[in-house]
Amino acid sequence: MSHAKLLYLFNAGVIFFAPSANADIWDIREKSLGAALAYEGKTSDDARYEGTKLFLDGRYFFNSKIGETSDRRKCCVLPSQPEYFYGLVDAQLRFGFDGTGLEYAMLDFTPWASLYKPSIESLKNLRATSDLVQLGALRYISDDPLDVDYYLEFSLFRAGRNGIYQWNKESPAAITGGVQLWTGWAWAETKQPGYSEVSNPFVGINFNLAWEHDRWGSIYMENRFVNGFSFSNPSRGHPMVREARVAFGYLKELTDRIALDIVFEKKSFYFDEGDLPGLYRMSRSVAADISYHW
Repeated sequence: MSHAKLLYLFNAGVIFFAPSANADIWDIREKSLGAALAYEGKTSDDARYEGTKLFLDGRYFFNSKIGETSDRRKCCVLPSQPEYFYGLVDAQLRFGFDGTGLEYAMLDFTPWASLYKPSIESLKNLRATSDLVQLGALRYISDDPLDVDYYLEFSLFRAGRNGIYQWNKESPAAITGGVQLWTGWAWAETKQPGYSEVSNPFVGINFNLAWEHDRWGSIYMENRFVNGFSFSNPSRGHPMVREARVAFGYLKELTDRIALDIVFEKKSFYFDEGDLPGLYRMSRSVAADISYHW
């Protein structure tokens, strides 16, 4: 796992980082550090990766700055106030307890991001809560259970909007959701012999939906799908890769700083070589994550 080891050494000099899932997945104003015990099963064709795991995750940014409200930038017909973030890091490590060591490493780095939130709250039941723009984001994954030697994704941009529906402004419950789109270029290689290194443009979507209650917490779903494509003749437009994550969970703030996240997750990779059979790998896990936010 040479790529994962390089990533581990790089992270050794950085504060540990990034988020447990939550309904407003692009509210990046909080830093966090989390740890989880999990059980992972149905991992490819290799049973040695099934079993109890330790997850470490977090979010960190090196600097942020509040911008001035501009009447020219609208959010649901209301002026919005930007907040700029520099050096945003999201990451997760997964360790096995049966001699497999570091099995999964993910690092997502955004040099510049801007979050826009309405400076005046709308009186509408259905309203936007935030817009997010990220430029030049890099995402790295190494995943032994899914036979992924490495996956590197460069996003030219990511852009999305979160919103809320509240049938009664006085109600402690609400439905929240959001969609984020991005495009760029991806590279990947599988550990399986015979399959070529992948290099292709991609389009991706990330969307979430949650029922939230001030006292009871949130029940949410979050989905991420990235599909490679080719500009060439479809019969010669190989190889390509598809990366996906589907999660359902329950999130509860235990205190102002500490949150509990119980999440069911499915991760998958699909390598399309063209002349070789498609290589599909997936794993499922259930985890209980405790995270500290500041």
